[in-house]
Amino acid sequence: MSDLTSSLSTSSTEVTRAVATFHQLQRLLQQSLRDLHAESSDLESAQEQELSQSLERVTGRLHHILSELTDLDRADVGSVSVLGDVAVPRGPIHLMTSREGVVMMANDAAVDALKMDVAKIGTVEIAKWIPYEEWRLIRQQLKSVDPPRGAVSWVVNMALPGTDLQRMMCSVVPMLDQSRNVTAWHWELRMQQESPRSHPFATLMEGLETELLNGQSLDCCMERICEGLVNTFEYPFVWMATMRKGQRIQLRAHASMPALDWDVHGLSWWSSISRQDELMQACVEAEGSLVSRDTPHTGEFSWFPTAFHLQEAYCVPLGRGDLSGLLVVCSRMPNVFDLPVQRSFEALGHQIENVLVRGMEIEQFRHHSAVLSAVPGPVCVTDPRGRIEWMNQAFSRTLGGTSRQEVGTPLRSFPHAQFQEAWPTFDATAKAVGSVKTEIMEKGSNGESLVFEQMVTPLIDAQGFTIHYVVSLHDVTIRAVAEMQMKHQAYHDSLTDLPNRIMFEDRLRLGLAQARRDGTLLALLFLDLDNFKTINDQHGHQIGDRLLRVVAKRLVSCVRTTDTVSRLSGDEFTIVLQGLERIQDIRQVARKILGCLSPPIPLDGQDIPVQISIGIAVSPNDSTDSQNLLAMADQAMYRAKDFGGQRWCFATAEWNIE
Repeated sequence: MSDLTSSLSTSSTEVTRAVATFHQLQRLLQQSLRDLHAESSDLESAQEQELSQSLERVTGRLHHILSELTDLDRADVGSVSVLGDVAVPRGPIHLMTSREGVVMMANDAAVDALKMDVAKIGTVEIAKWIPYEEWRLIRQQLKSVDPPRGAVSWVVNMALPGTDLQRMMCSVVPMLDQSRNVTAWHWELRMQQESPRSHPFATLMEGLETELLNGQSLDCCMERICEGLVNTFEYPFVWMATMRKGQRIQLRAHASMPALDWDVHGLSWWSSISRQDELMQACVEAEGSLVSRDTPHTGEFSWFPTAFHLQEAYCVPLGRGDLSGLLVVCSRMPNVFDLPVQRSFEALGHQIENVLVRGMEIEQFRHHSAVLSAVPGPVCVTDPRGRIEWMNQAFSRTLGGTSRQEVGTPLRSFPHAQFQEAWPTFDATAKAVGSVKTEIMEKGSNGESLVFEQMVTPLIDAQGFTIHYVVSLHDVTIRAVAEMQMKHQAYHDSLTDLPNRIMFEDRLRLGLAQARRDGTLLALLFLDLDNFKTINDQHGHQIGDRLLRVVAKRLVSCVRTTDTVSRLSGDEFTIVLQGLERIQDIRQVARKILGCLSPPIPLDGQDIPVQISIGIAVSPNDSTDSQNLLAMADQAMYRAKDFGGQRWCFATAEWNIE
């Protein structure tokens, strides 16, 4: 413990002064740049550009000198320097970025490690080297309404050129203007194993997020931090409590040395102070506080059990959003928690806040996953690009495949056109888009075609970024099939399943328009069974209906799939032939129909002869109007009957002569 205190207490007056001077010069340079742009109307563009670049080079050189000074004096200076009024842990890589994350300055170590093209400084973003998911979490914290208190620290994976992902200690400090608005960020990055003294509590946080992702509970992770402070740093008693808005305070974790009997003294102590207003008030305080046995308190409130005989405690605030709390570290000796140690605990507090928020997100996600898993309908969750991240059992069971196979693959039915995809930066947030409902068709697990009503709902975080989409499917196959059947029945003959008069008239209208565009012939054949009344009278209506169905199938077999065979009513049929070049082509089709219907039709052991008459009208020669063309084909059919039936007759008389 004494080594920790001495290492954190080491300081260097020269470096502190240099940093303060640099900070002052930087503010002056920034003001000079603003004044230059404000007064640039009196300057030529080339002069303005030259002066602006000169000032920026001076700023960059000052930062480079500071980095060199930091590297030379690191062994003598210790682990913490002061920039303005905030603590800045130093390391081999220093970057200055804009609020949007664009790199504006970099020291030599950063240029070498990141293989950075110096010419591109001012255009490249730091997100280039950080995995997206980690960058999203960092960005969320930096985008908070209030600037962070001091340095914000993480263990971050970075994709250094030429190597695999490297674990780096990352500390970010806000650069504030006179109005305390964030104007830029100072980043310090160092290999995690390079500087254990710079982050004495870093080992307490190692692997906690991985353990959370692997299923470890948040309370167990907090317990490990408390036990580490007791076992590694020999603090006799450590405890942690959190409170959410509108809820009671909760003892999240605690640890004590074996000589201190928690069961005997701790439980009753906590039962007493957990109801005290002083504790709830302390949980919402924004700054750490040092308390001792001599610190006045009212009633039975005390920061540690009296029977533990401790001297003082340091209370580290924990708070993010609607979560607040305390980490309380106790000591047997007075004057242990000096200013450097307090700063170190504050940095640890920020890291614990990150783990708490991340752990609660994971616990909430697991809770939601359990709820969604129990939903009987198919549900999946995608990333902002529409790639599947999670699916419930109903999704796998209905559509086939397993989570292992599907996770990471694009959702085929994702409505990209309805969502404006954006990769947000610091100042750009995705627009809040409502849910999108579409109807899709998918193959089920057993190969059948299913129709689903798909609802896609974006999940927006507190900063307005779209972080996930929830996709729910509702099986509407029965309804869709019923609608398709109703639509089919509206346009098809119920007896023969051929197009009815409504569809025939529509097809004829479309066919005439196509013939006009292409300059081809369209033939309309009007067919009528000459002896159908006799068949009905002799064999009954059931045989008559069956005969009509056979006739319909034979007519369909005589024409192309692009032609239309319809039943208008009773024993009347029509055929629309499209895309014809010669009258001879029409004669061939008519001859084929007569030949197909000449053999008797066998029904119930009887051979029933069929005789048919065909009237033919041709567009554009006879008419280009659908109603006139139908009337002319009808008249031609009756002329064919007048000649004895079982023949065809053109509306244009000379075409009847072959």
